[in-house]
Amino acid sequence: MAGCLGGGGGDEGDGEVHFITDYYNDSWEPLWGDLESDFEEQTDIQMNIEEGGMSGTQEGRLAQLIQSGNPPDANTSTFDQVADIWATDQLEPVNDVVSAIEEVNGEVMTGGAFLGGDDYYQVPHGQYISNFQYRADIYDDLGLEEPETFQDVLDNARAIDESDEHDARGYGLAGMPTGKSQDEFQVLLSSAGVSGLGIRWSDPEARDELEVYFPEEEVTMVLQYMKDLAQYSPDPTSIGWAESLGGWVQGQYAQCYHLNAWPVGVTALTAEANDSDALRGLAEATQIRAYPTWSEIDKEENWLSSPAPDGYHLFASAENTSEAKEWFEWLYADSMERTVSFYEADPGRFLPTYGDVLDSDAFQNQGIMEAHPHLLEKLQYVQDEIWGNHYANVDEADVSSPEALYMQRQWFYGEMVNRVVTDSNSVQEAYEWGRGQLEEALAEAKEQFS
Repeated sequence: MAGCLGGGGGDEGDGEVHFITDYYNDSWEPLWGDLESDFEEQTDIQMNIEEGGMSGTQEGRLAQLIQSGNPPDANTSTFDQVADIWATDQLEPVNDVVSAIEEVNGEVMTGGAFLGGDDYYQVPHGQYISNFQYRADIYDDLGLEEPETFQDVLDNARAIDESDEHDARGYGLAGMPTGKSQDEFQVLLSSAGVSGLGIRWSDPEARDELEVYFPEEEVTMVLQYMKDLAQYSPDPTSIGWAESLGGWVQGQYAQCYHLNAWPVGVTALTAEANDSDALRGLAEATQIRAYPTWSEIDKEENWLSSPAPDGYHLFASAENTSEAKEWFEWLYADSMERTVSFYEADPGRFLPTYGDVLDSDAFQNQGIMEAHPHLLEKLQYVQDEIWGNHYANVDEADVSSPEALYMQRQWFYGEMVNRVVTDSNSVQEAYEWGRGQLEEALAEAKEQFS
């Protein structure tokens, strides 16, 4: 296999492959251990697998290693998290690895999302589809209807919070200054009919110049909406990606923004680990739909453009790039069953990127899917309905460019939310501060990527 891969950008290393990943929980850890042992036995290549933490934490570790001249051989993240690294030619193309994987798992469904012209700079694993999740059992008990607008979500949050029938709060709002709050704000702004990044093409036809587009009415409306939701949430400053999942499993709230069927999957996995009928019921009660829009627009005006691709990136100047390539080809191009084992470790978190995986017998016959057919049903719904009908409806919303990737990793969006929910700023003050940060960041992006 190694002979078919071709050389990497780095030197042939004699040391271990250093791999930083946020694919790490109680299921992933033993899976990585078994795979590491098998791979080392078959290839004599040593692995060093490091838990990297989710969005908002891994970036600091990466920056530290790169600045010290000792980058890891590979990491897992969304592509925008390594945009700066890619733009400065520090990522290794992985076309050969992806081609080998496609022969086993089907074609990559969102190749354009990885940039690089004809080159792949990510070994894809999954994609993130944004959506709204709610508890149907609480809705049914309180006679609530599925929301169509932001106001409907807010009204339902108030009704749930004021009810004496359930302990759950009305909404779980992310208010940490990085990570989930940033993502939630950007999706809500897109659902209000403007760019979640606050930018657009100066000329939509030419698509050669980006400009600030951060309309005060829509942005302040979204910030006010998030501030209003905070009244019906556990402390928003305690909620990020990991905390939102734990809170859902614990029944802390009945509505939230999330990705794919991640809360369903974590709840199902926890139910089986603890043999809990109550948690099985919670997993079954968790429903998913496209996030409601501002009442002024319909889904055809939603500025959601494309799912966020998540996967593995290889660093060109690392010592063991070629060995890292061999590792990822061994992981994914050996069999569909091995590929599926990665989704089983984190059920519902990812929508598989490879076209044949979701409909394969191996995927559908997983123990977790057979125990929770609702989980499989929701993943298919996310792919067919939400991705199929609520993304890419506005041509101008596609701002794919190095500058847009750079903007996605600016944390001021999440900080705006944090300032509002902690009353550090008024909505207007947060907007004005955020607009200033946006203008500076776009100018930096243009200078860096010109």
